[in-house]
Amino acid sequence: MRPRGTARGLLAAAIALLVTAAVAFAQTEPAKTDDSGWKGWEIEGYGEAGLRFLPEDPNHKKDAKFEEYRDINQGLYLEDLRIRLYRPDEKYSVEISGKDWGLQTQEFHLLGEQLGVWQAGFDWDQMRHIYSTTARTLETEVSEGVWKLPASRPTLPFWNNAAGGLGDVGVRWDTAHVFFKTSPTQELDVLADYTRIHKDGERPQGMAFGSPGGIFLQILEPINQTIHDFRLRTSWVTEQWQLQFGYTLSLFVENDPFLRADNPCNPISSVPPASSFGACPAVGTTAQFGTMSLPPSNQAHTVSLSGGVNLPMRTRLNANASYSLRFQDDPFLQQTYSNSLSLSTPSVRLAAKSLGGDVQIGLLNLTLTSRPLPAPVTFTTKYRLYSFNDWSRQPSFEGYLLNDQSTVTSPGPGPEPFRSVRESYTKQNADLDARWKLAESLALTVGTSWEEWKRSYVREVPTSDEFFAKAAVDITPNDWLLIRATYTPSFRRISQYNTNAQRVAENNVPPGENAGASTTAPIQSFLLRKFDESDRDSQRADLMVQVTPLEGLAFTPSFNYRWDKYLDPGFTMGNMLGLQNQVTWSAGMDATWTPSKRLSLETGYMYESNFQKMQSRNRYITAPGIGDTPAANWISDMTDTVQTVHLSAKAALIPDKLDLKLTANYSYALGTVETRNPNLAGANNISPAVNGNTLAQRFPAYTDSLLRLEAALMYRLTKNLTAKLYYIYETYNQHDWQTDTLNPFLPGVPSIYLGSNTNNYAAQIVGATLRYKFE
Repeated sequence: MRPRGTARGLLAAAIALLVTAAVAFAQTEPAKTDDSGWKGWEIEGYGEAGLRFLPEDPNHKKDAKFEEYRDINQGLYLEDLRIRLYRPDEKYSVEISGKDWGLQTQEFHLLGEQLGVWQAGFDWDQMRHIYSTTARTLETEVSEGVWKLPASRPTLPFWNNAAGGLGDVGVRWDTAHVFFKTSPTQELDVLADYTRIHKDGERPQGMAFGSPGGIFLQILEPINQTIHDFRLRTSWVTEQWQLQFGYTLSLFVENDPFLRADNPCNPISSVPPASSFGACPAVGTTAQFGTMSLPPSNQAHTVSLSGGVNLPMRTRLNANASYSLRFQDDPFLQQTYSNSLSLSTPSVRLAAKSLGGDVQIGLLNLTLTSRPLPAPVTFTTKYRLYSFNDWSRQPSFEGYLLNDQSTVTSPGPGPEPFRSVRESYTKQNADLDARWKLAESLALTVGTSWEEWKRSYVREVPTSDEFFAKAAVDITPNDWLLIRATYTPSFRRISQYNTNAQRVAENNVPPGENAGASTTAPIQSFLLRKFDESDRDSQRADLMVQVTPLEGLAFTPSFNYRWDKYLDPGFTMGNMLGLQNQVTWSAGMDATWTPSKRLSLETGYMYESNFQKMQSRNRYITAPGIGDTPAANWISDMTDTVQTVHLSAKAALIPDKLDLKLTANYSYALGTVETRNPNLAGANNISPAVNGNTLAQRFPAYTDSLLRLEAALMYRLTKNLTAKLYYIYETYNQHDWQTDTLNPFLPGVPSIYLGSNTNNYAAQIVGATLRYKFE
């Protein structure tokens, strides 16, 4: 995906020509005696280009992380460019800018305008994401999205020695944007713009062959997608009111309808018995190949109307409303492509040929701000309504296929045992704040707000309400001190929790009946509470202080804290399954010091912590009540911390001639998962077959660190020309026990991965640039 030498010569020639022409043009004094043609135009801006080399360059198998979102070449490159031509009266102007020309992260921008009459522009930029440079597989892509194995399937351990590799695995976005804005009158503006985004490449994707009892294969999903967005805006503005109308058409085009890959374990006759390497399941439990649908093409239409009006008593009302229609009607894929199953089998037949997708979204926002009293009190009230309505077709199915070989029918009655349900919901928010300026240096804000969710019968909780309180204070006792503190407590309560809601809706089971088989417990535990639907108590506090005790010296400490506790009054403490509580906080400080005109220093440190406590259960169900007991509970304490420190110094070694800049940034992330069994003493109360699975294991820690050091010398050759010499050292280290030793095939595990590990790296960059300032 990423050619390392492509277009380098062209890039060098283009930049050299550009810089030479620009400098020559800039050094020629423009004539200002004629308003025709380019005479009388002036120029401003800058251009910076140079050379760079990598004395220590991560080898190609280790630079996936190094160039994850960037393209760093060795040789000539364009750092930055902005050139603006304009008439002295600013009536007309043209601007061109960009960077990284010739690389896969290049940007190009062109803007022209007649002041107050029209404005037009074109933008082009590229962004890429490298997923892996080490991925490998024994399958061959015979056509886009279709992966095949030899007729004689190789044994799974051979995947670790796959010859060659898949090269660079990644996706690149090419974005083109063009717009035109005109103002035919002082009150009226019209804007039309079009954006096209093309995504090209591939990314890792997992495919399952049969469930349960099958295997898992990681393969590459082709990315060949295009997004078209056309927007039209018109606005009318007066001193008393403003009005804006908008329309947006969005089209998503998927050029590859499906992904298909051969199953390494079918036919199994060509591989040794499973006992020889403990991988393939028994004969006949998995399909010959797997097929999965890729994102379908779709379209969306959105109309919007917004405006504002000034009312009496120093009151302002702003409102906006929008309505969206989203459609998708791509044909369904077949339930099976196996030659052993007839398409006339009831469970294989599709009840509908396509989805008939129809989603309608409504949005309303109202904001009223008023200061009606003589006292310095400002009231603000807000209301927001968001409605998501899924009116898509709800196909019903006579059954479905298990492992692509057998039919499963629903326990529900009626001729349509299975149906595809739709999830709709409505969300309302209301806020009321009052800000009172008690004194010149003191302001107090108090308020309250409410949030309501109303969900369709498919979700477990029909209605939930959350209530908030707010108190904030701004203190500025003098010019060198500023304090802002906010405290927001809240609590959310639900109407009821129906564990079997979705299963009942999908299987046509009468309410109150078990949606699973008669000999097992429900698929979803009655003790589970999903975090977005559970009762919750929450508290949040924010503090920001700015201290400037001396001229040129400033400190900005900050602190943020949030505590969430998830609960259900119907449970005894500690009996609920799911997320129990979460504590997130951060603290840090930035400092700047300018002891003299020749020296400035900056430093900062931030500590961030996110703690989550979760309780779950190993439900080894053999009969009602057997295996679904508190003895199989386990608790995980998950903590993620991130520490970031930065330092920088800028010194004028020779005033107005030679500058030195030093920068250092370091980030360190640590993740831990500590598990334990709160009811381990009761483990003998359950089947011995599950005892081994109930023993909680503490996972090794995950760590990530990134260090970047940079030094640069800037020398002013002339008033407008500056030379820069710089050095960058960057190193990244990651330790993840899950992937550190990951191979495509792991003995005893019936799954195959791409082996695309993220490798640590160290890199050094040395470069020199010339920057010319046009003025």
